[in-house]
Amino acid sequence: MMAFRRILAVGDIHGHMEKLRSLWKKIAFDDKEDMLVFLGDYIDRGAASIEVLRFVRAQVEQNENVHALCGNHEAMMLGYIKTNGLDDFDPMNIWLMNGGKVTHRQLAALPTAEAEELIAFVKARPLYFRTQHGGQSILFVHAGVHPMRKKQTSSDLLWIRDEFFELYRGAELVVVGHTPTQAIGGRDMSRNVPLFLPNNIIACDTGSFLPGGRISCVDVARCLDLRADGHRLTEEEFASCYMQSA
Repeated sequence: MMAFRRILAVGDIHGHMEKLRSLWKKIAFDDKEDMLVFLGDYIDRGAASIEVLRFVRAQVEQNENVHALCGNHEAMMLGYIKTNGLDDFDPMNIWLMNGGKVTHRQLAALPTAEAEELIAFVKARPLYFRTQHGGQSILFVHAGVHPMRKKQTSSDLLWIRDEFFELYRGAELVVVGHTPTQAIGGRDMSRNVPLFLPNNIIACDTGSFLPGGRISCVDVARCLDLRADGHRLTEEEFASCYMQSA
């Protein structure tokens, strides 16, 4: 397996293209030396979901070492389209009630061929991705894993919150989005940075759609290098492991 200079994880984007552009400039991704995983939730809440999907798709297609996972918002979108199609509008549907109305309208307005291509791209997104660094196994997944189940369900991987953060004690490092760090360990809207939790979890969703929220990118390889020999990272050390959008 290739040893990457950086192993990067990008948290939830939620249709915020300008924030994504500002972060991407800071990342300066190099496919020859870096690996990058988008953790899902590209759409909804923000105004530019289609632009974000186009961007993420382009990065996956143009780079061998860029991977994009499915998030719960993509799963809700696919479920809606399977049941209703794009021509129908059901305001009581869970997707449309959770930020999907603008995405639905934008997707329905696209030429049929492009809409179908974007939907096919989303359908092809895996629920998780594994790699390793320095002998440490790393699991990238949108929401987390259920600590009490050996066999995970898609609902666990896409939706889990409290059970994962409170009960996970696994040896595998799990890198997630989904739950804004502002809501982990008690609500704090000023906490808009990633978290490296003592139970082997890195939380990357920093509430792009919340007031003061940003999109974050964590260099997981650097985190592990600094954690060598059991050292617990200080806030300052961990801060050197991530970049954020404006």
